[in-house]
Amino acid sequence: MSTKASVEMYLCAFHLGKWEADESVEDAYHRALNITAAQFRRMQRDDYATLREKHADAIHRMYETAGGNLKTATEAEKTSLRLRLMDEARKGGMRFPA
Repeated sequence: MSTKASVEMYLCAFHLGKWEADESVEDAYHRALNITAAQFRRMQRDDYATLREKHADAIHRMYETAGGNLKTATEAEKTSLRLRLMDEARKGGMRFPA
């Protein structure tokens, strides 16, 4: 997990963090991970493994909520589900990073 915003971060912010158009993606992403901004910064600095684990757990929860299982899905199914989640987020007003 890099410090640059990823598509998965945006998807978690929208689908799990219940992102609203008038707030930052980062705030919604922190909600999706169930941590504060200060905890996020501290984890980036001191406990990166736990932060990566929280991110991975959020990704799995998001896909499970959407009806997918990352452990058993084929690559085509994962891609299709990811595109569907991205379309839903775009319809909700989210703009993804370049």
